[in-house]
Amino acid sequence: MSVTQPVRPPRRRAPRNSLNPDRILDAALTLLDRDGAEAFTMRGLAQQLGVGTMAVYSHFRGKDEISDAVAQRLLDTIELPPGGSEDPESELREVCVGVYRLFTEHPSALELLAGRPLRGDDAIALIDRMLGLLRRAGLGRADAAHAHVALMQYTVGSALWNTRRARALCQEGARERVRARIAALPSDTYPSLVALAPELLCQKSEGTGQFEYGLDGLLRGLLGGTPQV
Repeated sequence: MSVTQPVRPPRRRAPRNSLNPDRILDAALTLLDRDGAEAFTMRGLAQQLGVGTMAVYSHFRGKDEISDAVAQRLLDTIELPPGGSEDPESELREVCVGVYRLFTEHPSALELLAGRPLRGDDAIALIDRMLGLLRRAGLGRADAAHAHVALMQYTVGSALWNTRRARALCQEGARERVRARIAALPSDTYPSLVALAPELLCQKSEGTGQFEYGLDGLLRGLLGGTPQV
């Protein structure tokens, strides 16, 4: 007795000659935001576009090149504050908040791109603006370079931390399990943790508000009267 194999519906293909770099990048962002960084493969991207994998290679040499182009497209959406103000600290804050919001709005893209060096004009403009602001704020050459790296590490790291934490806490019953775990801790062994549990578990200690709290403290520490050299 023969068994009839299920028939797969034919893959819907894109119209001939309709593929271009912009369509590929649109599809890459859609794939990342919908399915996560682990789904971002050349084959998966081709399926998203409805084309053969080699058609994508006719526009980009590979996944790394597409990743760089995705990074550039995302960075292009950051609106840098108008230059020339008398408050470089506020400008620095605005730049960092813009980068943070970009990466929290595209968490899967963040995971894909966090380990890659930023290239291209938009990345260079962002770095140059931050370094210039740090110098205007009174930091010497070496301190400005170190402060720029510290601000980017904090900003990108916070975005990654908060998106992963939010994803974990969105699971059914996750918050309740965390609260119950802390409530069950012996106060004589963990006195500070138990005493500050309400503050630690407050939603105000999450997301953008928490990031901005830490950013303000970091900026105050970095710009606190360092002599210019």
